[in-house]
Formats: sequence, structure tokens, C-alpha cells
Amino acid sequence: MTYGFSVLILTKNEEADLPGCLKSIDGVDDIWVLDSISEDNTVQIANAFGAHVVAREFDGFAAQRNHALRNFGFRHEWLLILDADERPSPELLDELRRFASDAPDEIGAARMRRRDYFLGRWLKHAQISPYFIRFVRPSRVHYEREVNEVLIVDGEIHELAGPLDHFPFSKVMAHWIVNKKVFCSMDSV
Repeated sequence: MTYGFSVLILTKNEEADLPGCLKSIDGVDDIWVLDSISEDNTVQIANAFGAHVVAREFDGFAAQRNHALRNFGFRHEWLLILDADERPSPELLDELRRFASDAPDEIGAARMRRRDYFLGRWLKHAQISPYFIRFVRPSRVHYEREVNEVLIVDGEIHELAGPLDHFPFSKVMAHWIVNKKVFCSMDSV
């Protein structure tokens, strides 16, 4: 069985998280990894899972995603956009497969509820809005703003029920704190 949609994963030194992400989408027949010149085994892991790997120097999240949306030859009309520390639940994968096969033309994208986890526990009240648009028709979307990028959709946005699980603390707390300090300092510029 094929799922009938493609997947895009942005990476940079994601050898710890990428295997779990790729295992969670087992059965998807068109996986693309846009790697920002990793210095670990990220590319080798992606290749071992049969993903298409493209290396591109990082110049911003919106720029990376827009580059992929406009330049990659996705096999399917619908695209699931993931970070390496995210895992679609089995319920979400099944829902995406069904939705992609008969989505009305007026729908350009779909949002899903993301569940953040810390030490194996779902942080139920950790986000102002837990809904993220991650399932798109690439020809009908683009990103704007480099920091806290915004997805612009040409068409209606459908809401999905299945959850997308997110493990932002998977690389130990120190890694998360260092990265958040970098992004916070970028916001104040």
C-alpha cells in the first residue's frame, strides 16, 4: 500500500531524530530530505531509508521550504512537511492517505494538531495554538518571513483530526536551551 502523498523533512545534524521520523512514515514512497550541510550522519541515514537527499546551505526556514516547494519533483499532489523531531501518529497517516485521495479542489492545505512531548509526557497546555498547517498542495502555498515563517495558502484550509507528535527535547535539554537562545536573540535584532 502506498500513502499517495510525498514527505519533505528539513535537516541539519539530525542523526539522533531522523531515524525515528523516517520509521514513523514507513510506507511513504516519496520522501525528500533537504539537508543544510550536516556534519554528522544525517545524509547517510536518509540515504539508507531511500530518501531523495538534496544539500543546500541554510539561508532561512522560509527560503529552504520555498526552495523545496518550487524545485523538487514531488511524485504526489499532496506533501507532508515534517521536522526531524516530529512523528505523524498512525491515525494521522491513515487520515492523510484518505484525505489525499479525495480532497476537493478548493482545499489548498490542511492543518493538524501537534502534541509536544517532554520526558514521554504530552504537554497538553504548552502552546497558545497547537494547530499547524503541514499538509499542502505545493503549487498552492509559499512561505513568507524568515523568522517565525508564515505559510500563505491559495485556497481553503481543512482541519484534520489525527495528531502529529513532536519531541522538541529529544536532544537533551542543553541543546534545546542553546538553540532557543540563538532564535530569541535573532528575534530581538
